[in-house]
Amino acid sequence: MTRPLCMLMLALLALTGCIASSAPNADAKVAVGVGEQDVIPYGDSPWKSLGLKRSRIVIPYDVARKRGSTRAKMDAFYRASLEQKVELLVAFNPTARSRCPRRPCRVPSVRTYTRAFRSFRKRYPRLRVIAPVNEANHNTQPTARNPRAAARFYNVARRYCRGCKIVAADVIDEANMVRWVRSFRRYARRPRIWGLHNYKDTNPRKGQTLGGTRRFLRTVRRGQVWLTETGGIVTFRLSNGRTLFPTDEARAQKATGRMFDLARKYRRRISRLYIYHWRAPATANRFDAGLIRRDGTARPAFDTLVDRMKNQGQYFGR
Repeated sequence: MTRPLCMLMLALLALTGCIASSAPNADAKVAVGVGEQDVIPYGDSPWKSLGLKRSRIVIPYDVARKRGSTRAKMDAFYRASLEQKVELLVAFNPTARSRCPRRPCRVPSVRTYTRAFRSFRKRYPRLRVIAPVNEANHNTQPTARNPRAAARFYNVARRYCRGCKIVAADVIDEANMVRWVRSFRRYARRPRIWGLHNYKDTNPRKGQTLGGTRRFLRTVRRGQVWLTETGGIVTFRLSNGRTLFPTDEARAQKATGRMFDLARKYRRRISRLYIYHWRAPATANRFDAGLIRRDGTARPAFDTLVDRMKNQGQYFGR
C-alpha cells in the first residue's frame, strides 16, 4: 500500500471512530436526580439510601449580586453540594421583582445578564452545570416571547463557563414549545444539551394535548436531552384558585411510573432526568410534587423511585 493511500485509510478509520463514538448508546443509563427549593435534602436518610448524586435548584439569575435570604440559601446549597459530593444543576429565574406575565416583565440586557453571570461564577466557581433560563418559553419568563434573548444568555454562559455543562434551552411542554425552540436555535451557538419539563406527558389530564416529549425530540435531533423537571403532581392550583390536580398521592405515583417509562422508551436521546421535587412544601402551596411528605415520611411515588432504580438498574443510574 502506498503511503498516500495508507494515510487516507487511517484518516477514514479515525473519522469512522469519531462518528461511532458520538452516536447515541442504546445501552446507556439515564442518570436520575431530584430538584429541591426549600430544604437541603442531601443529609436525609431516604436520600442517602438511594445514593443520589445529582440535584437541581432554581434561583434568580442575579443571586450573587443581591444580599439577602435568597443568596444565603444559594450559599447553603452550594456548600452542602460540595460537602456531600452532589452535582448541583442551577437553573436561573428572573429577578424577584419580575411579575411576568404582568408588569414588570423586562428582559434583562445582555450586559446586565453578563455581569450577573460573571458574579455568579466568581462566587460559586465549582458549580459547572447550568441552565441559563428556567422554563424559557413559559409566560412567567420575560423570554417567553423573545427566544433570541434566551439564546444570547446561553451564549454568555458558554463564553464565561468554559468546560461547563450548559443546558441550551430549558423549556416546558407548552403549545408554543416547537415554534419557540426553532427560533431559539437560529441564534444559539452550537447547543449540545437540551432541557425539557414534560409534565403534560407524565401527568395526563382530560382535554390536554400530549406528546410533548416526542415532539421535542423531533424538534432537536442533535445533542443530549435532559428532563430537567418532571415527575408526579400531588396538588396543583392555578393562581386564580382553580384546581387542576386535587391532592392525590396515588395519581402522583402513577405519573412517576409514567415518567420512568418515557425516559426508558427514549433513552437513546434522554440521558438525564430530574424529578421535582424532594419534599412537600413546609407551608400551603399551589404546587406540590414532593416525593417525601412534610413530616419526612415517604409517599408512594418515592417507593416507585426506589423500585425503578433497584429493579431497572440497567436503565437508570445515579
